[in-house]
Amino acid sequence: MTERYEEKSQSLLARKAIHTEWESNYLNPDIDPFYDLAFSKIADELKAAPGARLLDAGCGYCFHTKRLAKHGFRITGVDFSGAALEMAQRTIDEAGLGGRVELRQADLTKLPFADGEFDCVVCWGVIMHVPEMEKALGELARVLKPGGRMAIGENNRFSLHVVIWENLLRLLKRVLGRPVPQRQRTIRGIEEWKETDTGGLLVRKTNMRFLESLLEKHGLRQVNRFAGQFTEAYTSMPWHPFKRLICRFNEWYFEYVGAPGPAVGNIVIFEKKP
Repeated sequence: MTERYEEKSQSLLARKAIHTEWESNYLNPDIDPFYDLAFSKIADELKAAPGARLLDAGCGYCFHTKRLAKHGFRITGVDFSGAALEMAQRTIDEAGLGGRVELRQADLTKLPFADGEFDCVVCWGVIMHVPEMEKALGELARVLKPGGRMAIGENNRFSLHVVIWENLLRLLKRVLGRPVPQRQRTIRGIEEWKETDTGGLLVRKTNMRFLESLLEKHGLRQVNRFAGQFTEAYTSMPWHPFKRLICRFNEWYFEYVGAPGPAVGNIVIFEKKP
């Protein structure tokens, strides 16, 4: 089953359409202020020396890579999709970061790098789409140097958004006779499989305790965990003012509350044991 999901996921992720959809839903001016705050905090949490080598794992169009580069990292961005990397190169060139950012096409479950090659690793919203998450996380741990730090941004299986909002939307879809994605509860978290005409996409809401225990087996200890976005309900809102209001609330929650338990977005910082 996992192999079938992996093959269909790769088919979809290799295409430009899914990355364009993500750009529309999750990478737009309404959310930019939150991302600026989040990636500034991530850069501080990595506690790296100037010029440290950073792996941006699943860089997509490199919008977040651009944010990290402002903090002095030398970045290698990798993505499975050649179509995404074409757009990423344009992002990097337009930002004048060609000398600071290198792009490579790679599968997170088999990275083409030596053990301990990077001082830091950032993986934002990517593992949730990888059927073989154990392999991917094992590879990220392998290429991180001893004493280095890794930041992972994932969605929290026990958040209020998942427990209340998503269940309400699923109930509404059933009442209206609309299709509801397959859903499984596993030790990894809640996993949904969304079929499309060009492939399929896994969307996982992660059990954060499982994530912590899995990386502990690879020699990483969790040193911090804090909230990302409180909710992604704006993706379901038809009225733009409501979308903007939710985005402003997410910024407020990130800056002044930060408790990860109720929030859908969780940012976890790990350090590799020397």
